[in-house]
Amino acid sequence: MSKQLKLKDLKKALDKMSKEQLEQNMVYSSDNYSLSGTVTGIGRAKATLYYTGEDDPSELYTMKQLKEDYDKEEIEGFTVEIKKGDFVIKF
Repeated sequence: MSKQLKLKDLKKALDKMSKEQLEQNMVYSSDNYSLSGTVTGIGRAKATLYYTGEDDPSELYTMKQLKEDYDKEEIEGFTVEIKKGDFVIKF
């Protein structure tokens, strides 16, 4: 598992950039999943999001969405991936 980046680390890196560098598009690259692209938004999570363990497709769900398809015991086994209010970067 790679080291997780703290928001303070991101702020430090941004503070070191020139005005020109800060005008560039923000992109991401994932070594683990061979993904890359452009960041489209940043903000706070509006709801807690859960991962069901299903990889096809690999999606995150709100509790309301989970209650439509799963029973209480199944839901208890799911992983919280993003807590409501967490800072998130969207792509």
